[in-house]
Amino acid sequence: MAARVGDYIRQSWHRPWSWGEVDCTLWVADWCLLYWGFDPAARWRGRYATEAEMRRITGGDLPGFLARECPLPQRAAAREGDVAVIAVAGHEVAAIRHGEKWAFRKPRGVGLVRAEAIQIWGR
Repeated sequence: MAARVGDYIRQSWHRPWSWGEVDCTLWVADWCLLYWGFDPAARWRGRYATEAEMRRITGGDLPGFLARECPLPQRAAAREGDVAVIAVAGHEVAAIRHGEKWAFRKPRGVGLVRAEAIQIWGR
């Protein structure tokens, strides 16, 4: 394992939220780059600056969009470090598995929740 999720969370939670630079999806893409050595967001980094622009890029289907962009195989059960789309307060967000919970980026810091994943990717 090239990196540990807990270390990544501690080192990145304080970065100011900015759509298209530091948001829930790019935070997970940064993890993929660090952990697996590929950037699933390479084609669309810097191409949006608002939530509405991000929704236009994803077509409002975050799981489907990430399935097309992520070269990792889909998994039925999550392991430490895997990535997923989860639902939090009625919103689909990208997340990273940490222990028994999912870590996800919020406008102020990182949240940890127990949630059923909508879709999981990992090795």
